[in-house]
Amino acid sequence: MEANSRTPSLAFSSRSQREGEDGPQTAGFFHRPIRPVKPRQKTSFEVPDRYVIRDDEAGPYLSCLEAPELMVRIDRDLSLTAGAARKADEGTIFLDGVAQGEPFMDLERRVYNLDHHEGCVRHFTLSTCEQALVLVARGLDLREKPWQVYANDPDLDVVLAVWLLCNSMHLQAQDSLIRSAVVPLVRLEGLIDSHGLELYELSGYPRQMVDEITGSLESLRETEVRLKAEGEWEATDLLKYLRDQLHLIDEMVYPADFFEAFRGIEELAKTELTDNRIAVVCRSDCGIYELEKELKRLYGKRLGVVGLQKRPGVYTLRQVDPFLPVDLNEAYRKLNVLDPAVRGGGSSNRWGGSGEIGGSPRKTGTTLSPVDIAEAVKLAYRRPGMWERIRSIALAVVLSGLPMLAGWLVVVWNRVIAEPRGLFADRQLEFLAMSSAVAIGSLLVLGRRRRRRVFGLQMPEGRGWSLMAPAVAVGGLAGGVWIFLQSWLQAGTLHSLGTPQVLALMGFPLLAEVVFRGVAHGVMVHDFSIQHSQGRWFLSWPVAISTLLFVIWTLILRPLVITDLWRPGLSAWILPFGALVSGVALGMARERSGSLLASLGLHYLAVAIGLIIVLILR
Repeated sequence: MEANSRTPSLAFSSRSQREGEDGPQTAGFFHRPIRPVKPRQKTSFEVPDRYVIRDDEAGPYLSCLEAPELMVRIDRDLSLTAGAARKADEGTIFLDGVAQGEPFMDLERRVYNLDHHEGCVRHFTLSTCEQALVLVARGLDLREKPWQVYANDPDLDVVLAVWLLCNSMHLQAQDSLIRSAVVPLVRLEGLIDSHGLELYELSGYPRQMVDEITGSLESLRETEVRLKAEGEWEATDLLKYLRDQLHLIDEMVYPADFFEAFRGIEELAKTELTDNRIAVVCRSDCGIYELEKELKRLYGKRLGVVGLQKRPGVYTLRQVDPFLPVDLNEAYRKLNVLDPAVRGGGSSNRWGGSGEIGGSPRKTGTTLSPVDIAEAVKLAYRRPGMWERIRSIALAVVLSGLPMLAGWLVVVWNRVIAEPRGLFADRQLEFLAMSSAVAIGSLLVLGRRRRRRVFGLQMPEGRGWSLMAPAVAVGGLAGGVWIFLQSWLQAGTLHSLGTPQVLALMGFPLLAEVVFRGVAHGVMVHDFSIQHSQGRWFLSWPVAISTLLFVIWTLILRPLVITDLWRPGLSAWILPFGALVSGVALGMARERSGSLLASLGLHYLAVAIGLIIVLILR
């Protein structure tokens, strides 16, 4: 994530894998009677509500706190052809009639259709919940990737199938007592759903056990029967109904002390990294290593990076997987670029630490949200492909060209069709007014909210950027500054300089910085490494490309809208040289400071030096 915002929720650690070690050993399926529980009935023990309803771009879904990679979606109108189902995204499970075709298992793409309606002999085919039980018992790992589960009618067959998938981690342990408790429930429901009540003896259970399990099934089906009898089923919120039913099954199946080892974990954000690895940002009362252990139980080998919010603004980062392509040092670099709280003051107020564990700025903490942190970590660990980088460069070219094209069109319009009047009869100001409006508007839109730092909309940090002043002055005096100062030099006196000349002198540096060091540079930051105030010096791709655009547009626009006074023979090589030198220096100052104000200040410094030279020469 794309990065994803999560509704606050609690995850629980339980006795899931301890049963075979120190739990009671019992022969047969049933180690204790299942308690029939009526909806909303108070019981003598408390089982935590582990099912939550969330929203994403695809709509609402249900998830289990102990199976966070599983998303269950219900839509009454959902129906796919068999061909469409087989082409579904990897990690998809269809339940009981969603896919209009035979049951199938695509093991290569991890697409499953658990059904017993079409394309099969219904009496010879396991029900949906029994098929889910087989998948879980055979070891289907629902932690290996995100899974989408689709249903269109949460009858008891579907409810049990969803419960099995959500609780697979407790069913796959050797000698699992939870599996021993739930298997009779699933088997008898499967027989009833496929054959009716009269063939109950196919279960092989004694009549007394059948009566007991039937009572449990009837208590689970009671709400559905009542809603349908009252004509309210069609208006029922199916996800809320499913959540309540899953909790009722929990109360039937889990012993009172199963969740005694409660550990509160509030998942704040999660995002995909690379190679099927994820980063998770959480809030918890446990330490980072305890949190890592709990999250490994939930996500398995997919867990790559963990972020722990110790208190608002204070985070600890931990790289769990040592074989990721980079370490946390790259994440610190991205976070230091994106975090508005990172200012001067040395390493004590920056994201930093070792390659395996580190944290947020020490003095002020971070102003990034958990989602922002997850997104920054994603940018650090993913390797942008060639097409992604080409796309960001193309976007920089387009966005830098729009203001220039808009200004040039205004000049052409006023010269060919309209008759310019007043102050904006000056060709330079016509161009400057329109192009500046487009450029500043683009910068404000792109740099809104948490992206201000990416586009340089902050105060300068550090002092290293000031070392670029000599190079900026040399580049400016070699070419660009004299485009504006030559007419002044020919005028002879400072008093002959009018308002248009002053506005042009002040406006063009601002336009150049907004377009090239703001917009063009900013849209490439996510796909390329750049400098920061405490890091090493190097020429980044965003600086090189934005400088090249600066040189090209300077050469294109000079004869069209800026001036006709510069001698062509001299400008053919001095102007591009000056633009190249000053563009690189200004871009590096922009990166080292994190601010457009630094590069704009240096640009005005070059103009001031040129003006002083003009005054001395006259």
